[in-house]
Amino acid sequence: MIASAATGAAIESYPLGFGIVAALLATAASNAWNQFYDLEIDRVNKPDRPLPAGALQPRSAMMIGWFCAIWALIFAVVAAPMYGAFVFAGTALTWIYSAPPLRTKSRPLGALLTIAVARGLLVPVAGWSLVADVATLEPWYLGAVVGLFVFGAAATKDFGDVEGDRAHGIRTLPVLLGTQRAARFIAPSLFLPFLLYPVGGYIEVLQPPIVALWILAGALFLSGTLAAWLLLVKPAGAGGRNHPAWALMYLLMLGMHAGTAVVYRVTL
Repeated sequence: MIASAATGAAIESYPLGFGIVAALLATAASNAWNQFYDLEIDRVNKPDRPLPAGALQPRSAMMIGWFCAIWALIFAVVAAPMYGAFVFAGTALTWIYSAPPLRTKSRPLGALLTIAVARGLLVPVAGWSLVADVATLEPWYLGAVVGLFVFGAAATKDFGDVEGDRAHGIRTLPVLLGTQRAARFIAPSLFLPFLLYPVGGYIEVLQPPIVALWILAGALFLSGTLAAWLLLVKPAGAGGRNHPAWALMYLLMLGMHAGTAVVYRVTL
């Protein structure tokens, strides 16, 4: 038995284990599908990836994607039926991000919204569903903070892919606006959403003490400011690779999830 981060109640540990495995498998599925449908783009942007390099056949990538997706859903439903519903929704969104006919990746607003919901909003809510009731405002507020961050921050990936994206009609923000204007558009989302943590405490949507929420927000705000600075100083500095701000964006996402878990676990 372990204590619930959301409620302090004792829960069985196995749902969390199954939930983590499901999340990892769902991520693997989305990556496999993305690489299958982006093969021609990756021949330009990332020729060392397994598919363009010839180390893996496209059909195999698709089969791996579906294998991981099916098992992700099985593990998720075993963890908790509600969690399974969220994993299904997130997996479906990552499919339509990459796959025709919708392929929301090809349009900037569609791409950012899809990823913001799948990799942002739904992640905290899904995790909350393993330990507490999601029919409250609190998990959705936490999810909204992550979603707002991901809505802009996910575009940091596109700064290293301009050449291939432009050649294949993928209208990312750097393609449409140029790297400098796109960087200015994206930069605020790398640090401002974190201020919503103490705001949530002030309006009594979030349970932890204001001091704890300010500490969490401050650490993330400073890290996000660094990521924004790297993006603004040299927006076209990826040199065919992912921009350094992209790596920081992923670290910030991990920091948001780990930080909120620690704040809830320690202070409640």
